[in-house]
Amino acid sequence: MPKKIVALVTAVFFLVSLNACVSGSGKTNAKTSPGRLAGADPYRTQVLAVQKKSGERLDFPVGQRVTTSGDKVLIPLEPGTAAPYPVKLLEADIRDLNTDKGRITEVATNDGRFFRVLQASKDELGIEILSAQSYRYIPFSDIDLVWVRRKNPFAALGVASLAACVAGIAIFSILAANKPAPDPAPEESCPFVYSFDGEEYVLDAEPYGGSVCAGLERADWIGLDSLVPVDGRYRLLLTNELEEVEHVDELKLVVVDHPADVTVFPEVSGRMRTIASAAAPQSARDAGGRDVLPLLGAKDGTFWLGRVEGRDPDRIEDLKEELILEFAKPAGAKSAKLVANAWTTRWGSQAIKPLLTARGRELGSYFDRVDAGGPALLSLLNWFAGEEMYNLQVRVETTAGWKTRALVHGGGPFIAKDKVYELDLRDVPGDTVRITLTPAAGFWMIDRLAVDFSEDETVRVTEIAAVSASDASGRNIGAELEADDNSFFVIPKGSRPATLEFAVPPEAPGMARAVFLKARGYYDILLDSDGEPTLDVDGMMETPGESLRYLLSRHPALAKPGPRAPEPGPRAR
Repeated sequence: MPKKIVALVTAVFFLVSLNACVSGSGKTNAKTSPGRLAGADPYRTQVLAVQKKSGERLDFPVGQRVTTSGDKVLIPLEPGTAAPYPVKLLEADIRDLNTDKGRITEVATNDGRFFRVLQASKDELGIEILSAQSYRYIPFSDIDLVWVRRKNPFAALGVASLAACVAGIAIFSILAANKPAPDPAPEESCPFVYSFDGEEYVLDAEPYGGSVCAGLERADWIGLDSLVPVDGRYRLLLTNELEEVEHVDELKLVVVDHPADVTVFPEVSGRMRTIASAAAPQSARDAGGRDVLPLLGAKDGTFWLGRVEGRDPDRIEDLKEELILEFAKPAGAKSAKLVANAWTTRWGSQAIKPLLTARGRELGSYFDRVDAGGPALLSLLNWFAGEEMYNLQVRVETTAGWKTRALVHGGGPFIAKDKVYELDLRDVPGDTVRITLTPAAGFWMIDRLAVDFSEDETVRVTEIAAVSASDASGRNIGAELEADDNSFFVIPKGSRPATLEFAVPPEAPGMARAVFLKARGYYDILLDSDGEPTLDVDGMMETPGESLRYLLSRHPALAKPGPRAPEPGPRAR
C-alpha cells in the first residue's frame, strides 16, 4: 500500500464495479469485491457527491468529471478561475508532490489546490508549474461518504457501461486516522436484485440482511424504485457477489395500485401502509446536544452516520449512540406510522464475522441449534434486539416512562429502502411525541425518520410470480421461487446472474403504482471453522454490552496495529 495514504483507516467500506455478464439487453450492472477508493482508476471512477464530516453534502454534475488521486477527491476548476501560468510554489506551500522518473506529475498545495502537471521546473526554493490541469481538492480525512459512478472495465467489449448502486451510484464510507490502513474485510450481506430501468440493470434491493442461517430465514418486502415495465414485462437479475451461499425460497413481485396523493411503504410483515404526509422531526439531537436534524430530517441522501472516533471500548457509555427526536402530535392521535430509512454500515455487515469465526469448530453445531428453534434462536433474537447492532429499538416517552414501541430492521449496507413501523401513542400525553434511539456505535446510518398520522387508504395489492426464471445455465428455476415451501434456489459464490421476467398486471384507472420485491430466504457465510473456539461467545452474548465492547475494540479506527489474520476459507456445515 502506498505510504502516502496513511490518513485512511478503511479507504473504502465498499466499492461497486462490474462483472461482464450478458443479459438480453446487452448491459447489466454487477458488483465485485471491495476495493480502496484511493486505488480506484481516476479515468473510470467518477465522483458524483461527497458528504463531509460537517454534514455538508456536495453534489457534482456529471460533466464536471470529479475524480480521485491518492487520499483526495479532485474537483476541476471552472474555466477561467485557475490562476494563470506559470504558478510559482515555495516548498512551504506544498503538501504533496509526486514524481515519475524524476518528472513532477502531481502537486497538492496546503491551501487546497491540486495540479496534474504537464510541464514544470524545480529549483532550490520550490517549483514553477508552467502547464497543468488545475483542481481544488478535499482530503479523505474531511469526508464521511463518497458517491461514485464507475465505468465498466468491460465496456470496450460492448458489455454494460456503468455500475449502478443506490439510484445509479455506489457509496464509499471513509474513516480517518493517522495510521496505515488494513485491507477491508469482506462484507457480509445477502443476495442482490437488479431492476431493469429501460436502459440498464440497477441495483435496487438487498433482501433479508442478517439472515445468516436457516433458523433466521425470513421474508422481506423492498420497494423497487428503478423498475420500469418494458414491452409488458418487469425484468430482474438475481446475483450472489459476496463470500456466501444464497438460499432463496421465494421471490415474487408485489404490485400496489394506490391513490396518487399518497405513497406506499411496507411494514416488515409485508402489510402495505399509505403515507399522506411524512412529517420530519421538530428537533433531533444526539447525546452531546448536537443538532442532527439536517442529517436525518429528509430523504435526501445526507446521512446521520454512527461514529466511533474517540470512543473507548472500556467505557460503557461509549458503546452506543443516542438520538432524541421530537415530533408534533395532533390532538387525539392514538397511533402514528414511523417511516424509517435506516442502513447497516459496512462495518456493521462485517462485525458478525469475528463472532462467528470465534466459535471455531463448534460453529456448525451452534447453527444447528439455532436452525432447530428453541432457546438458541430466542437467545440470538434477544441479542440482536438488546445490543441494537442489527435491530434498533424505538422507545417512546409515555406517562410510565420510555417504552419500546417498534424494532427497526437495518437495511443495507449497500442499499436500503423506507419501511413503516406502527407506534402506539395511547399513553403519550400532550402535543409532542418524543422518541429516543440508542444504536450501537458505528453500526447504523440513517437517511430519514418521519411520522405520519393519516388513516390508511384503500390500495389494490397484486402478488405475481415470475413467468420466466432461469439460472445462468438456462435451467428453469421458477418452481423453486414461486412459493414459501423450503424448495430453495441455491446460488453458490461466483455464480452468474439468474434472470427473471414478470408479466405487468393491468393498471387500475386513476391510480398510481408502486412495485415491491417479496423475497424469502437466508444465506451461509463462508468462514473457517476448523480451529478451536477462541471466545466464549455464548457468555459474551448473555452479558449486555460485552459483544459491543469486543467489536468496538476491533474497529479499524480504534484497533491497534498488529499482524494480519489469515484470510478465512470455506466453512463446512
